[in-house]
Amino acid sequence: MNDQRKVEVDPLNISFARAMEVVTWAGIAILLVFGLIYMFGAPSFVDMQQAVEHWHEPAGDFWESVSDTSVQGYGWFLTRLTKMDAISMVGICVLGLAPLAAILAALARSLRSRAYLLIFLVLTLEFLFAIVRPLIMGGGGE
Repeated sequence: MNDQRKVEVDPLNISFARAMEVVTWAGIAILLVFGLIYMFGAPSFVDMQQAVEHWHEPAGDFWESVSDTSVQGYGWFLTRLTKMDAISMVGICVLGLAPLAAILAALARSLRSRAYLLIFLVLTLEFLFAIVRPLIMGGGGE
């Protein structure tokens, strides 16, 4: 006997999941497109052989070894967006912003529940602080 029951999903959950899905696919697409262009010889910020040789190092040491670049804030790669490997890092940033996009999408649907609204506002502030923190306090890549 096949017991089919209709499952109701809160619109807030659907908004969260759809936003997460769309932004995640966008980040993956950016990584794939510019990563493939990088692999086929487009101008790069880091020589691929150097990247392989230093891959095992912590991020800060890696960037200092391969490019004499100190990883502080965001300017260290935003100023090199003409290079394919730097553009690929934009894909990583998009993936990192996927939860924030999902939270903001769900926030609009959470207005009828004070508990959800409070949780989403706290999460939004937390994400925004995490984004701004390297600009204020330095760090990143350690």
